Amino acid sequence: MTRWHVAAAVTMLAVVAGSGIAWAVSRVERQDESLGALLDRVVEEGAPGVLVVVRDGDATRAEARGLAARGTPMASDVRFRTGSITKTFVAALVLDLVADGKLRLDDPVARWVPGLVARGNEITVRQLLRHTSGLADYVDDPRVLRTAARRWSPEELVAIAAARPAAGAPGERFAYASTNYILLGLVAERAGRAPLAVQLAHRLFAPLRLRHTAYVPGSVPGRSVHGYRAPSHQGVVTGDAVEVGTAAWWAGAAGSVVSTAEDVQRFFAALLGGRLVRPQLLREMETLVPAGRNRYGLGIAVFPTPCG
Repeated sequence: MTRWHVAAAVTMLAVVAGSGIAWAVSRVERQDESLGALLDRVVEEGAPGVLVVVRDGDATRAEARGLAARGTPMASDVRFRTGSITKTFVAALVLDLVADGKLRLDDPVARWVPGLVARGNEITVRQLLRHTSGLADYVDDPRVLRTAARRWSPEELVAIAAARPAAGAPGERFAYASTNYILLGLVAERAGRAPLAVQLAHRLFAPLRLRHTAYVPGSVPGRSVHGYRAPSHQGVVTGDAVEVGTAAWWAGAAGSVVSTAEDVQRFFAALLGGRLVRPQLLREMETLVPAGRNRYGLGIAVFPTPCG
């Protein structure tokens, strides 16, 4: 299994599982327990449901346990909010716009969204993609998650981040912030002259036949995986795990793509297999910078795991 496929599989596990994730991943290669038995134990530890997809070459294996939502068993064909895998979709879209000559990686943010952030003439599209812009993360403001049902506009979210202390100077260091991708969504809309949902569907979802994938900032229609947050989320004790549903008005271009395990696998196979963006842009995407224990490129991350 390549390190990229490990990263994709682990990220999908993190999206839908909730608690007990690191414990399960750390033991997934143990020979004394099957993958299915490990997932049984993740649910026994308190996760409402868990889905793991492992891709090795052309072979794909999926295992699911527990519940996707109340009364709905977890299954590999249930749609779920992909969370920050959305960032990879948006990064691929931005690179496609670059390939079409509609914008450049070195364009300053202020060229496309003037006046939204300080030092907008210094922050580039590439820095947004790589989380090296120095912008603060609007998610760190407790008002955002406490009012998750509010229909935040991208401009409002950027303004919240702009009012917080900067994480550094533009280009200085990696500092993960969903603000970067909220801004990239606005840049893509201006450069592509169409709403983000329309461009994602036209440039990515339709060509790759991702029939169960969509950009859905609001509630997810139909059968879907519901998210849960731990009692100690952001240090606030709330009692038992709290269902947060599937609405994500605050996530926007940073986390509002909805998909299935099969569609996500098809997307990553096309992207990392060089069938989605031009070779030189894929090399840019795979150029990594240190990000704590991990490494980060343009919308993709490499995570160390016990198996590689």
